[in-house]
Amino acid sequence: MSLYSKLLMEGRRFYLDERGAFAVSFVMMAGMLLGIAAFAIDGPRYITERARLSDAMEQAALALTAEDNGEGAERNYTLSSNYFRAYMQHDVAVFTPTVVVKGGFSKGNQYVEYRVSGQTLQDSWFSSSLFPSFDKQVVIGGNGAARKHRSNMDVVFVTDFSGSMNGQFDAGTKLGELKRIILTLSRELFQDNINNKVGFVPFGWGAKKGGNCDFPLVTHRPMPKSILADGPTTDFEKYINFPATVAAIPRQVKDINIPLSNVSGSACLKESRSWRVPLTSNMEDIRQIQGMEANGFTLVSNGVLAAVPYLASGTASRKILVVVSDGTDEPKDVLITPKLMQAGMCEKIRRVLTTDDHVGKIAFVGIKYNPTYDWATCVGKNNFYLSHNVHQLEVYLRRAVFEEVGRNILKD
Repeated sequence: MSLYSKLLMEGRRFYLDERGAFAVSFVMMAGMLLGIAAFAIDGPRYITERARLSDAMEQAALALTAEDNGEGAERNYTLSSNYFRAYMQHDVAVFTPTVVVKGGFSKGNQYVEYRVSGQTLQDSWFSSSLFPSFDKQVVIGGNGAARKHRSNMDVVFVTDFSGSMNGQFDAGTKLGELKRIILTLSRELFQDNINNKVGFVPFGWGAKKGGNCDFPLVTHRPMPKSILADGPTTDFEKYINFPATVAAIPRQVKDINIPLSNVSGSACLKESRSWRVPLTSNMEDIRQIQGMEANGFTLVSNGVLAAVPYLASGTASRKILVVVSDGTDEPKDVLITPKLMQAGMCEKIRRVLTTDDHVGKIAFVGIKYNPTYDWATCVGKNNFYLSHNVHQLEVYLRRAVFEEVGRNILKD
């Protein structure tokens, strides 16, 4: 038999022999099946992880617009990375994000825009050099963006000028540090060039206007001019018509006419060097607070009521009332503030400040104390702050004035 015939016979025999056919087929298809399995498991997981990363970056962008720390601030990168880590539970590493800050005008309104991009490193669950699959580690990236319009605002600082504000606070005094921070924030507000205005209303146990005490309280009947000769007492409270006082907001009330010469040094800021600064866009007007001095007792609600007419008269689209105090009302048995709260003072102020054309906000910043009255409910928990050092005071005042969450926009 020729060699050709032998080869032909062996080929025919191999063709007709079915033994091992399935094994050979499986070996040939195994790599393909494992590759499909790897892509079927890791592929959807990476799609989900990228969607989660996108959510993290959009939330980070919103948080950055709320704080608005500016281009290059270290806080921008810390905050973004924290959001990435919170959302990405299976990452090997989170790379330092990129934060780009842009600004401009849209429909006549100034805006600030934060764009965040970042990457995380993920381990593949099925990775091999023997079959098609993802690399052993995969980098997932994306971006998010948010924009906040900086509409013009009127801000009135309602500031405690009682004697305790002269107390030590870190390296300085409470009043000294507060004035420094207010001046800093005022400069920033004026630099935006969108007609922001700032006002300043000091308060003690009452305030003074000209040669008289100033109490924006409605009374049942005329109040004796000697009622504060020995300082504040519960007798003063008995003359106040609380529902009528709340109903009168934001009108300036002049029911109480007591000369400063008739009151003790603890009332009406009599022995303080202080006065009100109406809403202004002039930095020189605000610098007047540098020469002011504090003395006397505390009645926070009086300062709040006195400030509302000034803020209500403003024309800005946002109106912010920032109350700052370091102590509870004195004497403690005089319950004017809680009774005004119960009569709806806080709700009425919000209704007055918030209209179809204006958005109003009340914030309370405490300095080194725990208020006995529920200011958190009055202003809202997100607008209530307690500071225990100068850094916290500055951070909280900045948030009270500037914090406003933006909205997500189309990303790259």
